[in-house]
Amino acid sequence: MTTIDDRSAIDRILDEGVRLFAARGFDGVSMNDLAGAAQVSKANIFHHFASKDVLYLAALKHAVADFSLQLAELNRSEPDFAERVRTFVAWHSLRLREREPQTRLLLRELFGEGQRGPDLAHEVFGEGQRLLLELVSAGQQAGHLRADVDPAVVALTLVAVDIFSFLAAPTLCAIPQMAFAADSKTLAERVADLILHGALARAQPAAVSPTSHGELA
Repeated sequence: MTTIDDRSAIDRILDEGVRLFAARGFDGVSMNDLAGAAQVSKANIFHHFASKDVLYLAALKHAVADFSLQLAELNRSEPDFAERVRTFVAWHSLRLREREPQTRLLLRELFGEGQRGPDLAHEVFGEGQRLLLELVSAGQQAGHLRADVDPAVVALTLVAVDIFSFLAAPTLCAIPQMAFAADSKTLAERVADLILHGALARAQPAAVSPTSHGELA
């Protein structure tokens, strides 16, 4: 019974930590704020987390945990590379919208507002980025992408499109040509098509002239 209660307290602390840190930033949240929001004592927080910095790191990892889990499952279970790309973009786009406090907190760190240092950023985002690079590299090794394409550029593009569509959603929805970005499935289809097939027009085969088969002009 104690284990269940402790786990419930930890969950409440982390969930409220994500929400408050996302809204106010690291410096704008006190341990008293966290204790009140999580309905625990401050001593209970320090029982589980040695300091505010430790709690903040745990909140960041809590916010990003499903990213790595989803990518690991996708790499393991979906054999088709094109479908892996589409599934990732659709899931990531929807995740950003449905888990807004987690998204806002992670964006604070991505944009440097947290000022917690590169070591923390690597600890929080490193595993997810490794798995995304693994997804792209596997497609390249299977011959689905050009050998001279940097997998990191493709991975960055996949994430950046989703993040921009989240941040600019109200503006994009007001522009008819861009409104498709509000729908995660449509966005995934179009991004995957661009990644897999490119934007340059394909050269048309040259017309065969009568003389090309050895006939005299």
